[in-house]
Amino acid sequence: AVESTQSTGSSGINAEYGGHIAKDVKNIESLGNQACAEAPACFQQVKAAMEDCMARNANFVQDTIDAAETAYKENFEAQVAEWANSKGDSLLGALASMAMDRFSSADDIQAFINEHLTDDVVADAKAAAGEAQALAQQWCEEGCTSTTARFLEGIFKHMNGGACRDASEFCGACQNRAASYFARNQLPCCIERVVQKGIEAYEYVIENYEATLNEYASAVGSGLSADGIAQATAIKDAVVAEFQCVQAVYSANQPGCA
Repeated sequence: AVESTQSTGSSGINAEYGGHIAKDVKNIESLGNQACAEAPACFQQVKAAMEDCMARNANFVQDTIDAAETAYKENFEAQVAEWANSKGDSLLGALASMAMDRFSSADDIQAFINEHLTDDVVADAKAAAGEAQALAQQWCEEGCTSTTARFLEGIFKHMNGGACRDASEFCGACQNRAASYFARNQLPCCIERVVQKGIEAYEYVIENYEATLNEYASAVGSGLSADGIAQATAIKDAVVAEFQCVQAVYSANQPGCA
């Protein structure tokens, strides 16, 4: 459990940058380096095992889906429904209830996928997977996991000072601490490449799928109560405000990487 030494922020989470978060960086670094070292070979082993299962049983995929659906219905469905009902008109409860009503079986999920999985979506997904694989390989080859860990340790320790203590609120004191750190320490270029790829991906999705995403949002919104919509709006506004503060620090200190 995270120990609280002062009042919490709006999210109810108190985490000192220089304490709990900074200490976890080494654990994340270890996992990241382990993934770089083992993930490719592990993937090939899993792929080979799956191909062997499919060769032995032509219905392996469908049998696995059926078994997973049965396990869910027998072990989790009632608990999920009880949890959703216990949340009443809350946003999470409403979303969980809507999902359970919409997807009551694996066939429902498959029908939804088939409805929206156009040739363009498949092509974009394959291209995105290729980009992600190439980016991950470059990240690992350059040792960017440890480079990132050292950078995060530095900025988290620096931010754990002054009035910046609550990691749930970046705008204000924590934003100022981060800006002062970036003034003397450049964001590593291997991180910058990932950031730029993320921005490119976001812009591509908005350009090509904004109308579809708006349709989904409208469909979800039509199933929410007034309280649910108010909660969703408040969450969106809070996230946008925090993101704008992060963006301001990044834009003012963007590194000049080749």
